[in-house]
Amino acid sequence: MADVVQYFVVKCANFPSLKTCIRSEKWACKDRVNPPHPREVLTRALENGKVVLIFSVNNCHGWHGYAEMLTPPEKDDNRQENGCVDEVGESLAKNGFDQTEKSTCLVDHWHYFKVKWITVFAQDFGEQCLSSKYTEDMLIDSGPLNKSRNWQEIPQTVGQNLCSLMDKFYAELREKRELKLKEELERIPPPFYDSQETVSGDDTWKTIVNKVEEDLGKIILACPFGSQRYNLCTPESDTDMFIVYQAKTKDVLGFNPPKQTIKNSEHQKCDYTIHEIHRFAELLLSGDPRCVETLFLPTEIMVRTSTEWQELRAGRKHFLNKECLSKYLRDAQGSKGTKQLQKLCAEHPGMTKLTKKMCKLVYVIVRLLQNARNVAYGEDLQVYRENGSPDRQVLMAIRQGDFPLQQAWQIIQELEKVIQERTDLVPEKTKDCVEFTESWLLKLRDGPSAWKQYRFRQFYLDASNLSATQTTTSQRTRCYTDNTTAPDLPTNIIDIPCKQTARYVIVETTYDAPEDDYLDEHGAILEICEIKVYGKVKIQVKI
Repeated sequence: MADVVQYFVVKCANFPSLKTCIRSEKWACKDRVNPPHPREVLTRALENGKVVLIFSVNNCHGWHGYAEMLTPPEKDDNRQENGCVDEVGESLAKNGFDQTEKSTCLVDHWHYFKVKWITVFAQDFGEQCLSSKYTEDMLIDSGPLNKSRNWQEIPQTVGQNLCSLMDKFYAELREKRELKLKEELERIPPPFYDSQETVSGDDTWKTIVNKVEEDLGKIILACPFGSQRYNLCTPESDTDMFIVYQAKTKDVLGFNPPKQTIKNSEHQKCDYTIHEIHRFAELLLSGDPRCVETLFLPTEIMVRTSTEWQELRAGRKHFLNKECLSKYLRDAQGSKGTKQLQKLCAEHPGMTKLTKKMCKLVYVIVRLLQNARNVAYGEDLQVYRENGSPDRQVLMAIRQGDFPLQQAWQIIQELEKVIQERTDLVPEKTKDCVEFTESWLLKLRDGPSAWKQYRFRQFYLDASNLSATQTTTSQRTRCYTDNTTAPDLPTNIIDIPCKQTARYVIVETTYDAPEDDYLDEHGAILEICEIKVYGKVKIQVKI
């Protein structure tokens, strides 16, 4: 008897019902007006051996998985708690077919039983399933398998074949998904910095700072991020890094511009954020708290500073505006702030003590609101909380779980209240703020390390139908000769009458400028900005 396996088709009304069954591992059947009732058929089958239920969601034209029936159907008056009922009768009625079964069912007579899923697509592949086109040729006593009815038993050989097809299709989907994931991983470029070994914080900083300078450019600032920035770290805290750099000139002007932001991937041990100065300036103007905070950190906790950072820091008050305040409040009160805390409270009604997850969440919310209060009052941001300061004491107490939930909410609401009272007094972002930031950025781009342009002296313009590599000087027609010598310079715009019809204008120079030794940083500029071919022929050159 143990070898007897009976297969039954289960018609599921919709995907929510199927997902509820997967989650609860329960299903149900209802009595009909006339016997045999499904519960009686299923009970006898379970007594004789193994029962396999093959699920198909209505109107989806396929097979969505199969499960083993574990217990006989039993009437359960607490059916709403089960949350899992077979609504096939109602669904079929709406779609205008299989009216016979609907008319022969007693709607309220539900009988529940446990199931164990063997193969199911919904958990891993959503609404994908084995298409009914693969079972078009399968027949049962009453006709095609694809037209089988709810709770209809199908022959053992048909059931076995159908389950095997589902197993095979599920394996194919998994293989395709794994191959796609592998291809995606192969396309991911290697991380900028990946520390596989456990090293000290100082060694990590030294390594990544050196790598930034070697590969990317000049470091403008390097400082801690995360709890280390706020003096709220514990022995278990990670090393979080924040670096701003000025890209090398050849990278900025070349065909491979530098990435504006570089971050670690999720699997890396070391957390770092690296901004190029242009992106950093954009974020400052947008009021991004993480960037604005770098201008208010004490110099003693900075890993690397520069005169450029000091110059920017001198104008830090520009960035304490409504944009900065709104970003602080958005982070504190958004989906990852108080809204998430409210959701957690709703999921655990009656809770009075903060869970570990709640402690971390409240700690972040209060920290953000403390700095938002600084902005609201026109104060310097107190980013680094000094030992013994009231703000630090509150945050560390929250982090350690010393406050009950009600008191945590009270702290949050009090901070929100004082901020709200002064929001209208916070200044808007000013034109001076934008001009100050842009001036700082342009000064960096045009500073001592910037790329210098030198105007040509002592050059020739030749016309030719062949390129410079295909001709010699004697084979070209001379259009213009410049004999300017240092320190004089040619005029900016030179109009050159030309009666030649040629495909190329070739530039030659005999001037051996001292700046030629630094062509990676300096260079000569000559731009042919206008060539008139018809009418009055001339070449206009901008030097």
